Amino acid sequence: MPNIEFVSEMPLGDFLAALASADNAHGPVSAAAYAAAMGTSLLIKAAVLPKTKSDSTDDRTALSTSATALRDLRQQLIETIETETAVKVFAARRLPESSRQQRQERAAALQVALRAAAEVPLEVMRLSVAALRCAENVAAHGCQAASRNIQLAVALLRVGFDGARVNLESKLTSLTDVAYTASVIDEIPRLSEEATTKALAAEDLVRLPAA
Repeated sequence: MPNIEFVSEMPLGDFLAALASADNAHGPVSAAAYAAAMGTSLLIKAAVLPKTKSDSTDDRTALSTSATALRDLRQQLIETIETETAVKVFAARRLPESSRQQRQERAAALQVALRAAAEVPLEVMRLSVAALRCAENVAAHGCQAASRNIQLAVALLRVGFDGARVNLESKLTSLTDVAYTASVIDEIPRLSEEATTKALAAEDLVRLPAA
């Protein structure tokens, strides 16, 4: 199993135990971000191999650019894990609601918290798509020996994307900001289409010919 301690200060075993706990601080969005972060790491591994598809300068430049972009995306995915934990700590639901003013303040605070919570899976989706764009580039310029890593990376990024999408859609029904909700609903299919397109393109580039 690859070492994935890069994605958090929490070791993998502890994270999995926390995820299985009924009162864990790491929810499904963190799991989606972990999957996407592992995918980006596998792509980085493929991009930094000494051999490229044709051992050309163009290959090496393209792969170096992709590796740099993927490192940045991985860091941003790590930050979404931290953000989700912070959002859960925001205890808007515990605010007092004895008076009309308190109820209004609680409702407003709750909407702020819910919107922040919705932004986390949306950002995981955006970052996963960006990584899948890089995957197509790595697949186009990487050597054949990197094919399995690229295929697994694409699969993990799709898992991360799909997990974040399910979580986001479950949160939208609680939001009262109609304009914001509409903008997210419009963005979801665009991101989904690009995720599918880029994943298929990368997979086609590394698929071995039939025997």
